[in-house]
Order: sequence, then structure tokens, then C-alpha cells
Amino acid sequence: MIDCNEVHYSLYIIPLSTYLPKKKGLGNMGSPMCNNLLKRTDIVHSVVAYDTNASSLQRMTDSGAIPLRSLSDLLNYDIDVVITMLPDGPIVSNVIDKLLSALRNSTSSTTMGKSKEITFIDCSTIGPALCKELHSKVTESLKNSRHSKLSMLDAPVSGGVNGAIHATLTFMVGGTKETLHKVQPVLSCMGKNVIHCGPSSMGIVAKLANNLALATQMIGICEAMNLGTSLGMDPIVLSKVMNASTAKCWSSEVNNPHPDVAAATTQSAASKNYDGGFGSSLMLKDVSLAVQAGDAAKVALPLGSLAKELYSMVDLTGNGKKDFGVMMQFLRGNLSKGEDTKNSQ
Repeated sequence: MIDCNEVHYSLYIIPLSTYLPKKKGLGNMGSPMCNNLLKRTDIVHSVVAYDTNASSLQRMTDSGAIPLRSLSDLLNYDIDVVITMLPDGPIVSNVIDKLLSALRNSTSSTTMGKSKEITFIDCSTIGPALCKELHSKVTESLKNSRHSKLSMLDAPVSGGVNGAIHATLTFMVGGTKETLHKVQPVLSCMGKNVIHCGPSSMGIVAKLANNLALATQMIGICEAMNLGTSLGMDPIVLSKVMNASTAKCWSSEVNNPHPDVAAATTQSAASKNYDGGFGSSLMLKDVSLAVQAGDAAKVALPLGSLAKELYSMVDLTGNGKKDFGVMMQFLRGNLSKGEDTKNSQ
């Protein structure tokens, strides 16, 4: 293991709102992850941050990050690790292309190109095929040049906004064990579990498989809660039975979709009008990527395909930012475009 007290990293982090300055509600993951890095001065020497959202960048600057006004300014810093957390594959590809281009075109007077090794850690959720392509692009980009060696890890996360805030995320990592060993202390600043899933793209594969199961799990819990309460059972009692029986799962115990149960137990998103959780549109994105990967691999995913269609319909009502447990209200017929879900119990 690396002695964290003897290792200091300089990091560059691109949080979620990068390249989407007009979309509100983004930056929910990247900003708290950045804050947790800044707290660990025993491991992290400095954090250089970039965000096209001025208010998000200012918040990170106030917390101690060094702000960048453009991607090209990064070349003025000796960076060990580049962390990205972005909304989709095309944006991830665009950002990495820009960074690699900047490195290739840098002059000998720049600092970043002199670093002995730079590791790209992409925490975004993208398709496995694109992920493999980006790994190859990064690792092959600067071979036989005077610049530093580049390596890459795909490291999507589980744990949501609360996990990002409290540094309890799980990182599912794809790439070489050697690369992970070098930067694991950095990931440990932001999460409690760092799991090596295999070579390039296997972190993405793990994330998509996990969320495919989670989506269908949540739909099953929503149906069960709707059935029980419609037949007259107290939702809190029903949840106790389920959590003491074989139906127990994360969607029944930690993120129960029934507002009364959530209010009485974990105070999760359902108790807050489904605000603040894992958005339905994000679940739709992940399930869509999983189904797409399944099609490419000729794997039958009938429940996954149905989950994709159901979350697509939720998204069409305009409730994509609501926690994916809002599916319970959709299945009840309570969810119409723009409707407040507070009283839809």
C-alpha cells in the first residue's frame, strides 16, 4: 500500500457543470468531491479546478481550489491527476480531446508536460465501447514524444449526492492495477470503497450492470408498495415486513419510494417531494446505455428494456430531475407534466 503521509498530489478536476453552463442543478457531484479533496492536505498538495459555471467555480475557489479560466491555462501547472465528472460520452470525449490537443501543442516552457506521469480519472458514466476508445486514445496519444506518460482509469461512482458530500462514494475502477495503486489515495479522499473491476471499461460495465439491476428493483418495490397500500395496508408496516423478509433491498430499505415510509425512516428523497436523490433522467441515461451495450453484445435484457421505456415516459412528464423513486407516482397515474408530487401519496 502507498503511505498516504508521504504522497502529495496536484489535481485538476472538471466538475459536472463543465460545458453545460445554462443547465441548472448540475455540479452536484463534482463540487463536493472537489471539497473533499481540498480537506485532505495530508494527501493532496493542491487542486486546480475548472468550471464554465462561474458560481460553481467561485464556490470551489472559496474552498481553496486554484481557479482556471480556460482549459489551456492548465498547462501552467504541474498536474499529477486529471479528474472528470461529466454528463455524457460526447462531452467526455470532447474534453479529453481538448486536453490531449493542448498537451501535444504545448511548448517546452509549459509545466504540465514535464510531469513524470499524468493519470486521467473519468468518473462519468458513458458507454463501454467509447470508454475503451478513450483509454486507447489517452495512453497512445503522447507515445514517442518528449511529454509525460499518460494513463487512464474509468471510475464511475455509486452513492449519489450524499455519498459525494460525505466522502462515502464507491468507485468502480477499470484500468491497470498499477495505475490504480498509484492514485488510490486520491480516490479514497472521496469514497469509502475503491473496487478494481478489471481492465479498461470494466468500471463502466460494473456501473451499468448495477444500475440496470437497481432500476428494475425500484420498479418492483414501487409496484409492491402500490399494491399493498391500495388494498388497505399501512405503508410503514408493509415496508417493515418487506425489510424483514425476502423483498429487502436498497430500494425498500434505504430509498423507499413511498413518502410516508421515507419520512418515518431514512428521510430520503420521497419525503422531500422526490427532490435531492438520483434523478429519473440519470437513471434513464444509465439504463439506456446498459440496453445499448446489451444489444451490441446480443444479450437479452427484457426487464431492462421495459425499465428504459418506463423511465422514458417519466422523463417525458417533465419530472426527470425527481428521484427515480417517483416511478411509484407515475405507476399510480399521479404524475402529469409539471405536477407537484407532495400530496400524491
